[in-house]
Amino acid sequence: MRPSAAYWLLIGAVSVAPPLAAQATGGSALNEAGLYSLYAKRHAMTVAFATLATERASDGDVRKAAEKLGRAHQEAQGKLERIATERHLTLALPEHDTSTVLLEQARTALGGKVGRSFDSAWVSLAQGWLSTLILDNNRVVKAHIGPELQPVAQEHTTWLFHQSADITGLRKKFK
Repeated sequence: MRPSAAYWLLIGAVSVAPPLAAQATGGSALNEAGLYSLYAKRHAMTVAFATLATERASDGDVRKAAEKLGRAHQEAQGKLERIATERHLTLALPEHDTSTVLLEQARTALGGKVGRSFDSAWVSLAQGWLSTLILDNNRVVKAHIGPELQPVAQEHTTWLFHQSADITGLRKKFK
């Protein structure tokens, strides 16, 4: 049995996630502004990823899932920016991050695909996307933050996990 492109994308993303996240954090501890900046970047990249399907998916359920994913990340980014403003924190989105690589890989993997082929590939990529963000948050991000920010990171992981469950249900349709 030949592994799917999504499988290799996930493996590739997980294998590069720690160095990229470490670069985004400068290899040092993330303060509150740094953590919020990282999450704001990941929200923006996830919105861009979701937009790929809202614009090109042929299946209504895929478009709906992409719209829901994009809307959730737009809302989360807005909430994060409001909190940062209230706390007088300046957000500086990292130039490179795991999500930057994921988006680049997704665009490449989806290039030229149409119809069911696009839909199936996007759903697989979405599952890999969320899984990679969860793993990176648990392995790398949590290692770069102090105990006072651990609850924020844990809440973020739980939120991503719930989104992943939504995509898992859709993925069954395309097996």
